[in-house]
Amino acid sequence: MRVSGPTNLNLLASYIDRFIALVGSDRWFKRAEQLDQEQRKSPFRWKIVADYHWLEMAISFQVDVLAKEGRLLPELTDELILAALNFAATTVGVHSLLSPKARQVLEGRLRDALKAETGFAPIYLELDLAQRLMDWGYDVEFSDMEGTAQFDLRFSRASFVGEVECKSLSADAGRQIHRKDFYRFMEAIAPELMAHTNLKRQEILVITLEGRLSPNTSSQAELLEAALSTLRNNVPAIIEGSHFKLERRLRTEVLANTPIHDQKALYKACGLAFGPNPHIAGGFTETEGCLVVMRSQREDDTSKPMLEAMRKAASQFSGNRPAFIAIQDHGIEAADLMLPHLRRRAGILSYALFGHYGAAHVNATYVTGFGAVFARNGEVGTPAFAVPNPAPRYPIDPSDAAPFLVSLSDADYADAIGAPLPAPNISYLPIEAPDTSEPPASEDE
Repeated sequence: MRVSGPTNLNLLASYIDRFIALVGSDRWFKRAEQLDQEQRKSPFRWKIVADYHWLEMAISFQVDVLAKEGRLLPELTDELILAALNFAATTVGVHSLLSPKARQVLEGRLRDALKAETGFAPIYLELDLAQRLMDWGYDVEFSDMEGTAQFDLRFSRASFVGEVECKSLSADAGRQIHRKDFYRFMEAIAPELMAHTNLKRQEILVITLEGRLSPNTSSQAELLEAALSTLRNNVPAIIEGSHFKLERRLRTEVLANTPIHDQKALYKACGLAFGPNPHIAGGFTETEGCLVVMRSQREDDTSKPMLEAMRKAASQFSGNRPAFIAIQDHGIEAADLMLPHLRRRAGILSYALFGHYGAAHVNATYVTGFGAVFARNGEVGTPAFAVPNPAPRYPIDPSDAAPFLVSLSDADYADAIGAPLPAPNISYLPIEAPDTSEPPASEDE
């Protein structure tokens, strides 16, 4: 199968109605209305919708633009909107070439995605990657949808044939504090946060949990009441509960030298002050404000779900040809894909998969992010990096599987994303590879 993606807004606009028809117009607009109402309830509900359902909101917004203007407007599109429109066009093109049975499967997955808490993330990864393979000149077969294999994609060019299995990880996988639960907690204390400004103080409310944050609001009752009390005036600066501790700290004690209007700088400083992976919300004006920092004494373990996903994917291949695992990490930005600790984790887990778990038939693992896209010259790109197997069962030339194995220099990669390199030699993974020297991670834009 080959599908040519449209290259301009006028062509992209022609796919919107056809995409929505695949999902079901009534279903689509009912869900769009629900999400719109949800995001208007509070800044924290807006954040949940923006993180998990940006694709649905982007397409729905363009429906309104098209109805009012008769065309899509470049000034009203950004990289996420372009990514959503490209996804819609790819979906329509692929659907038209599938067998009747596979069309029903795709339609069912789209409808399931519309009501899923994680939105379209899993199907987005599969179709976006398929489009990229086709753009590189490969013929792509949707093996799982067609019912011919357990893996997602079979791609071929000339005599080369490869297999791909896609796994999309939740942003909350392996984490003690889930993002949605944190935002819902923040919404519950929002009125007291607003009232806190009357105190004319700049404070940090540090919430330390013994373990995970329960998604059950009744289980949060004690914590919620303590947080509300701590935010009020003339209460103890420290409150301890059955499974938590709350501390009220002055901003000047912790973040005195951090610019208050630089969100990234504030988050980085809080990470240094309160440990890795805190959840942070709130902010300061020149004279008042409150930043809420929530952390857990129990460490996150994001490696376990990632390794489990890799091992499951490895078991789904035929084992008779080169295979590639595509992992989509939800909740990271394009620039995050350059972070050394993220690459090192992927490298360690990949080498464990190749060596310890015997997945020699897997030629590389490929890591990207849901919504981690960038726009350049009017086109949208999906950055990723790959960790090649140093001793694959089926050795191939990198050009055979170019989207996974053709390398890009660190400087070119950073330039394409439009972000500075966070460290030198980000492609070098300083970990021991099984039975061979350490290869650099390949990169793809």
